Amino acid sequence: MKFQALMIPVGLMAGAFVLVAAEKGESSWKKQVATSDFLTEGASAGDIDGDGKIDLVAGAFWFKGPDFKQRQQFREGGVADVKTYQEDSFLSWVDDLNGDGKNDILMASHPGKNLTLYLNSGKPGMWSAHVVMTEAATESPLWMDLDGDGKKELICMQGGKFGYAEVDWNNVTKPWKFIAISEKRTDTPYIHGLGVGDLNGDKKPDILAKDGWFEQPSDHDGKWIWHPVEFSGPGGSQMLVFDADGDGDNDIVTSWNAHGYGLAWFENTPKQDAIEWVKHEILPEDPNKTGVGGLQFSQLHSLEMADFNGDGRMDFVTGKRFLAHNGHDPGTADPALTVVFLNQKSDDGVQWKPVIIDPDTGVGCQVVATDINGDHQPDIVVGNKKGLTIFTNPSM
Repeated sequence: MKFQALMIPVGLMAGAFVLVAAEKGESSWKKQVATSDFLTEGASAGDIDGDGKIDLVAGAFWFKGPDFKQRQQFREGGVADVKTYQEDSFLSWVDDLNGDGKNDILMASHPGKNLTLYLNSGKPGMWSAHVVMTEAATESPLWMDLDGDGKKELICMQGGKFGYAEVDWNNVTKPWKFIAISEKRTDTPYIHGLGVGDLNGDKKPDILAKDGWFEQPSDHDGKWIWHPVEFSGPGGSQMLVFDADGDGDNDIVTSWNAHGYGLAWFENTPKQDAIEWVKHEILPEDPNKTGVGGLQFSQLHSLEMADFNGDGRMDFVTGKRFLAHNGHDPGTADPALTVVFLNQKSDDGVQWKPVIIDPDTGVGCQVVATDINGDHQPDIVVGNKKGLTIFTNPSM
């Protein structure tokens, strides 16, 4: 594949107008704006109506695939002003929780507030709403299988403690049981940086935080062991766990500051009975400096991994969360970039090649990487203050 340089103005940095260079493929990603309405801080994707096509969820609406031109409202809510927040829709997930064969919608509201399950009625109109948690803290809770039983849990914080919420699968609408794995660590729900993945190679997912990781015990009721590591300073967003350098163990990719600058990957380097984490900078914390491809941007509030170019190596997507704090963050006036970082092998193990797929969308609190059109390639969905946007993979 050939690349051409893409130069994009990113505003004033250190008193000078700066251009950043990145890489763009011969075939551009196709952009489709389903709506420019501010409906959600983070969109999700899944088959809502059971027709085998992927639909999109943004706030109080789901958008019917494959063209996403038809929207249907399933709960109370509407369009918000971009200078505010969508309080009831920060992140969401599409999944069949009650086992009736129809995908439901699980939605996290403002950090530290309600987690609500909307059961798919299969009919037009409002779905039944069930508040299953009254506090689901951190800025990026995760919905995934933590204990390997084939059922998912919500990884989050509650009462200042890290942990996860278990579902009563016989009655999914009952309040979910939160299981703490730590002592109280904070008085705020606005903790940035959370991830899940097997870090020590024991086949059990561990839980990551901005300042370390919790090792999952061998038995369900055992004590989670805390390993302090400075992964992301002020705290980023979703912390990705995958084998970046192809050496057989899992590494970590995380932004440094969700409302500032910085992006890095941490190399998993086993040392006897411990793990040494070697930090490799992708984008610097200093706003006046540039990183790979001459690139720099702020507000990296969501990340997601996928093999975007089909080379067998895991890549990731991130970007700028447009108007994250309503215009009060560093670099807020710079373009809302959406960027794929391609993972390419080098003599040092990894070379990250940025591909700016769009200069005017960014990301939200959540960015989705999944096959939208059925061509077996991961596409990208963004829901944020710019609206609801789909990027179709150009077969890089």
